[in-house]
Amino acid sequence: MIPVLPAEEALARARANHLDESFAALNAFRTMLNNPTATGAFVAMLTTLMFRNTVGARARELIILRTGWRTRSEYEFCQHARVSRELKMTEEEILGVRDPAACKAYNEIDRALLRMADEIHEAAEVSPATWSILRGAFSASDLVELLLIAGFWRMAAGYLKTARVPLDAGVPSWPEGKAPA
Repeated sequence: MIPVLPAEEALARARANHLDESFAALNAFRTMLNNPTATGAFVAMLTTLMFRNTVGARARELIILRTGWRTRSEYEFCQHARVSRELKMTEEEILGVRDPAACKAYNEIDRALLRMADEIHEAAEVSPATWSILRGAFSASDLVELLLIAGFWRMAAGYLKTARVPLDAGVPSWPEGKAPA
């Protein structure tokens, strides 16, 4: 486990390294700020994929939720379930990532996004069948972003789990108290 810095120390480190102070309140960054240089690089990519993106937020969150579920990263899944609710995604859309084939709220493109997350997780490569669907629905620029989203949050899940980052205050644990099997 990597220690979660006290809030004041995390904020001081963020300021000293010219990092967005709003991130310093989150446990993921209070832990990561044990290495401010790496945190800066992480925040740069995160900011790009979350706030300077061309891919719609719903598509991004589906990928992140599926990755969080598949990797059993409680912090990633639960934090992004909260983000997804703020985006007005339905509970069916959010919880559907647990069993995408059974979710009636998903269309063919949604399922391809979720398969892409699975394929990146399992083999670090998207299958030709999944790629064909995505290529027909997204621009080349969007495809780059989708791959970076899947890879970035796969990496983040490994960090969050291995560092044993605890959930932030007010973020509920696994839905219905059921972690992935």
